[in-house]
This record gives sequence, structure tokens and C-alpha cells, in this order.
Amino acid sequence: MRVFIIDASKMAPELQGGLVGIEGSSNPTPAEKMDCVETVSEYVTDVWAIAADPATPIGWLGALTAETACVPFVNLARLAAPPGSQPESA
Repeated sequence: MRVFIIDASKMAPELQGGLVGIEGSSNPTPAEKMDCVETVSEYVTDVWAIAADPATPIGWLGALTAETACVPFVNLARLAAPPGSQPESA
């Protein structure tokens, strides 16, 4: 599992903590899953947003942990979608 951290706490008060991005293998071990939950849980206590692809097992765990902690979650799969692949709003 890889963790990417962007500390925004010194940039502006409304940003509070920052952003934690997580990514992992398509078939994570139980140790990777535990590491994911522990890492995300550590940062969400300081109101850090979590970014991951919820279509992956590690991303889904990150999304679930963020939802449980009531912190923002950024769906990286939506951000990476090619232009025109998302439905347009009316």
C-alpha cells in the first residue's frame, strides 16, 4: 500500500488538515488492509480528507473509513475519467 500526504494545515484555516491519498494492490493481504484502516484512521482524527479509488479493495476501505469518521472523501476514479465519459448535468 502507498500513502500520499498533502499537508495543507499551514495554507489556510479552512483547509484544516490536508489530503491523504491511498492506493494498494488489487489483492491486498490482511496486513495491508489493517495498515490502510490504521493509516486513514490516524489522519481523519485531524479532519484530513481521504482520496482513493473506491473500485479497488484498498480504496473501498479508505472510503468506508472516511465515511465512518465523517470526513470528506475524494473519488479518484471520477477525477481520472476521460472528458465526455461522465453524464452532463442539465
